[in-house]
Amino acid sequence: MCVGLVFFTVSSAEAQNRQVSLEPVPYVITLPVEIADHLSAQAMSGNWADQVMSAGAKAATVVFYTPDEGPRAILMIVYLFPQDKFDAAQNPDEPPPFGRDVLRQNGMVMSIAGPQDTVFDPDTADGQNVIAANGLIYEPGNYERTP
Repeated sequence: MCVGLVFFTVSSAEAQNRQVSLEPVPYVITLPVEIADHLSAQAMSGNWADQVMSAGAKAATVVFYTPDEGPRAILMIVYLFPQDKFDAAQNPDEPPPFGRDVLRQNGMVMSIAGPQDTVFDPDTADGQNVIAANGLIYEPGNYERTP
């Protein structure tokens, strides 16, 4: 009976989360469904992407949050750098140019530049989702490398 209860609790918790692909960065993030269902990701492009790649990045992904009503907004940018390139770009007198490092594995750094503030009213479901996501996107345990 206890084993069944434990299994049900774990299964229920897993059912409330969903993975979101961060391709071309080879990771997924696991977030609560109420947040994940609003997210979409695409490879970074444009002038900033050119600068990021010139600095040595292997990949960069922009993750968007689409509210129930209104235009989407950037939730975060995910970068993948060789560790030496990421570390060389850091200046202690300036904010990190490529976000905060979240994972360091096998000589690579996966970093996140998240929202500075929510563009949605904090009293709405979308505002609450972005506030909650901001606390979750910097947790290394929410990420898993993809093959």
